Amino acid sequence: MILKGSSFEIKLFILGSVFFISALLLSVVFDIPYLMLLPFAVCIGFIFLKDIRYAFYALIFALPISFQFLEKYDMPDEPLMILNAAFFLFFCLFNYAKIALKSILLNPLFLAVLFTIIWLVIAVLLSENIVLSSKFLLKKSWYILPFLFYPIVLFQDKKVIIQSYQLLFFSLFSIVVIVLIRFSAVGFAFDKVHDPLQPFFQNHVMYGSMVSILIPFIVGALVLSRKLSVQWLISIAGIVVFLVAVYFSYSRAAWMAVLFAGVCYIAVRFKMMHLVILGFFVLVFSLVVWLAHNNTYLSYKPKFEKTIMHESLEDHIMATIQGTDISSAERYYRWIAAIRMSADHPYVGVGPNNFYDFYKPYTITSFKTWVSRNPERSTTHNYFLFMLVEQGYPAMVLYAILIFTIFFYGQKVYHQQTDRFHKIVVMSALCCIAAIFINNFFSELLETDKIGSLFYLSIAVILAIDMKFKKAQKSIF
Repeated sequence: MILKGSSFEIKLFILGSVFFISALLLSVVFDIPYLMLLPFAVCIGFIFLKDIRYAFYALIFALPISFQFLEKYDMPDEPLMILNAAFFLFFCLFNYAKIALKSILLNPLFLAVLFTIIWLVIAVLLSENIVLSSKFLLKKSWYILPFLFYPIVLFQDKKVIIQSYQLLFFSLFSIVVIVLIRFSAVGFAFDKVHDPLQPFFQNHVMYGSMVSILIPFIVGALVLSRKLSVQWLISIAGIVVFLVAVYFSYSRAAWMAVLFAGVCYIAVRFKMMHLVILGFFVLVFSLVVWLAHNNTYLSYKPKFEKTIMHESLEDHIMATIQGTDISSAERYYRWIAAIRMSADHPYVGVGPNNFYDFYKPYTITSFKTWVSRNPERSTTHNYFLFMLVEQGYPAMVLYAILIFTIFFYGQKVYHQQTDRFHKIVVMSALCCIAAIFINNFFSELLETDKIGSLFYLSIAVILAIDMKFKKAQKSIF
């Protein structure tokens, strides 16, 4: 075969071939199979360097299909997070003059996020176990940089928003179809929901949460599509499949999240979403005060022998109403321990990533359930209490302020928009965050790759559209 092309292309082909063969031989000689992947990694690196947006797209696509490797690493999205974080830092280094840094730093929504990060750093420095907390902070940086800071720059391009959504949708849609096919093989049995989700989701709560929070964006894509077009038909199919998936996830939080996203849509349209959130905060605070008064909560302790797992959805729902459901009872057990812990560590908590090592002495035996041994090392099952116990009252208050700011400021951004695309995208992002808020109220999902990523991406898209709008207004006047 005669090689055709420029002298550089021929030399590159020969060099690449030698590198590939060398890696193959070394992997055989030293019995290291992973060396065979090195040439492919180098090729992918060249592709990403040609256009750094490709690495971001790869990360977005990887989110739904990622799985836990060696019970410690999220693959392949975790390496891609680190890569995108590095790309963002290099981008800032060489394009700092093009970044409207002042505009970003003075934005109220960005400041609300920034204050939570600053307090996190303080809590890490004053942690009871600074090693564990430092690991938490390091991993948190892998979320913040590629899912918040970087997209603020990238999402000012309309095409990046569209392509990011399409990649995320098709990736998750494929997984959902696979899960539903697997689940149908066991008759959608309530007690068999776990296995069909593997290895993509650790449990049905994570699965239901991710599916439920993407529905607002699918609805947004439907509204933006021309009727009976391919995108319109795909969006219709997506909404139907995702709603079916949410139902068969058997996650009560996911069901409520879809409903609350609908409430968010109506409230934002009437400029009332900030009042809805304030009302939610007042309701929860009043409930806590009432339960704490004269130790009223003690009268709601579960009966150990009646808190069981249930094999049917009907029994599960009835047990929830009667207060005999195992997951609900275990939440009371953790919530009480968290509140009691806060009395000894009110200002900076015990430190990020330290709940498990400290909470057992603060539990109340009468609230103990069959699963209280907690071999999976899960935490409070409520993000407000999670902030309270690990980072203190300031962190919990800052999280509440962040949620309020997202809806108050995001609502304002929505009503300012004159471009239909941007208006619908902002609404979709707000409804997505509303769904995340409800799911996160019963878990600590912001610290997971599949949910935390979408939370920060939704904030980033609101900030990017707001910045683009303000820039356009300045150019007009």
